[in-house]
Amino acid sequence: MKEAFRLTETARHVLRQYGLEPDKLTNCSVRTYHFGEHIITEGIPNEYLFLVTAGRAKVGVSAPNGKNIILCFYISKGLMGEAELYARMATGSTTITVLETLTCIAIPVPVNRAYLDSNLAFTRMAAAALADKLLQRAGNVVENTLYTAQTRLCRYILGAAVGGRFRDVMTDVACSIGISYRHLYRMMGRLCREGILEKGTSGYRICEWEKLQELSQQR
Repeated sequence: MKEAFRLTETARHVLRQYGLEPDKLTNCSVRTYHFGEHIITEGIPNEYLFLVTAGRAKVGVSAPNGKNIILCFYISKGLMGEAELYARMATGSTTITVLETLTCIAIPVPVNRAYLDSNLAFTRMAAAALADKLLQRAGNVVENTLYTAQTRLCRYILGAAVGGRFRDVMTDVACSIGISYRHLYRMMGRLCREGILEKGTSGYRICEWEKLQELSQQR
């Protein structure tokens, strides 16, 4: 992770989009995270609110058996840590892992809480973000209940793909779409044999986007 304490014009613009005046915030920074790094970790102390400006990440939560279930994806924008902010939580409620180099604004909560709590424009934006996540997670429940395993896998690949390539922790993928690790590899092999994916040394290349999208819409 790299961190710069001088806010860029882009960062200032993003803050204002959320109703936040940069000069009224204290000790903010711009952070850059790379593939596989954790921005927030479940159960680990976190005192920051994050505003995503670019990149992609996945949000997961640990199941009682220790496996990681993916709840949703961030793509180029969004808030991270707002649930912890309003719930007054000192630790992360989820684990956020970078899929593609991600840039975000880190706002230390303790020294900025009074301003964040009293800012109605920001509160409305944060409420909308939480509502969107709730709806997305409700949709995930419907997916896992009504869609076939193949459809769930194709939708997951499309959500996690970066630059035409897909790489992820396969145990997380299997757990998130509700199938066994062995069944997942059988399905990935089938997609490769059909020419939709091509296995490489660092993941899979998506060869047939249209076909993958078509499969992701089947039930």
